[in-house]
Amino acid sequence: MKKKWILATLLGMVLLFIICIGGKKYMDKKAVEKSYQDGIELIQNYVTDYLVKNYEGIEKIEWQGVGVEWRSSPVFGGSILGNYVVSDVKVFVSSDKFFTMDFTLTEEMEYDQNLKKYVLTDYMNPSNLESTVEMEIGNSTRELSEKDKLRFKKIKKSDKGSPNAQIILNLDIHELTY
Repeated sequence: MKKKWILATLLGMVLLFIICIGGKKYMDKKAVEKSYQDGIELIQNYVTDYLVKNYEGIEKIEWQGVGVEWRSSPVFGGSILGNYVVSDVKVFVSSDKFFTMDFTLTEEMEYDQNLKKYVLTDYMNPSNLESTVEMEIGNSTRELSEKDKLRFKKIKKSDKGSPNAQIILNLDIHELTY
């Protein structure tokens, strides 16, 4: 009877140890995901605010969530600096015509060790956003008819902006697949 009790206690302790390790890994991954979401939220707010205030002709801005490619070591777990994190945005000029831009966490943001959070880098500035908008409109219209290209002409830099644009922010984490 005593052997069964010792065996059950030992088995219980091993099981508790395994659950604690699994719980720690889960909590660490959730902390990394939260950090990614906070960084991407800064990007989404900055880009959305800039587009709405400085470009007219935008009907809707729809963010596609937080895509993560877990590149870190399976032995050492998730790395806040080693994973590829991206958020795509669709900027609609009509209900069915849009152009897409993508923003990577490590390019537009920098992890501040002292603050323990992401902060915007100098790369996130109006000049870079304007050139990205122009480039992506060019890429999206390359193979369109002249009629469809005209829809994209209504997006232009303006002090009027697009105050009535529908905004859809999304911070849901999804794993990138190729």
